Amino acid sequence: VAWLIGWALILEYAVGAITVAISWSGYFVEFMRGFGVEVPKALCNGYFATWVDAAGVTHHGLLNVPAVLLVAAITTLLIVGVKESARATSIIVLLKVIVVLIFLALGVGYVKPGNWQPFLPFGWSGVVAGAGVIFFAYIGFDAVTTMSEEAKDPKRDLPRGILASLAICTVLYILVSGVLTGIVPYHQLNVPAPVALALRAAGVNWG
Repeated sequence: VAWLIGWALILEYAVGAITVAISWSGYFVEFMRGFGVEVPKALCNGYFATWVDAAGVTHHGLLNVPAVLLVAAITTLLIVGVKESARATSIIVLLKVIVVLIFLALGVGYVKPGNWQPFLPFGWSGVVAGAGVIFFAYIGFDAVTTMSEEAKDPKRDLPRGILASLAICTVLYILVSGVLTGIVPYHQLNVPAPVALALRAAGVNWG
């Protein structure tokens, strides 16, 4: 049973890492576009991604280079040492929370309540399908338990840490989803960088 759980965790983290790396790649491409640098589609999409050009020719992606480089950079950081990766993680988490709060502060004034009508466009089946996707947002909370040896009082501190981080992330997730779909209709958000799209729609091009 332990062997199965171990491999299930490896699969969980692999799938989560793939998803996050691809999403990060989308935002990186948008970021570079803001500086006038256009990353070729073939170099930021996998082979199964296809698109049709103006001449009607179908193209395939070659390799998502930004995603690969991100995974390589994080792997290198992990190899360097635990202290360094822990420090980097703390900085990244702080930056992410700041970015989320900035997005909420900038975007809340551009929310159009009409975009929330109907509130459940796909009914409860859509809610269940969505729940199957956002579980990626909750991958990693179980990793807090691996730090139990570092806690002064694991029985008290670990449950508090896990539940508090779950609560904070859930609230931020709901707020970002609400503002995001309030600025841009949900059917327009199927893009690699939806937050960047929403900010551009709100007129915040530097975002």
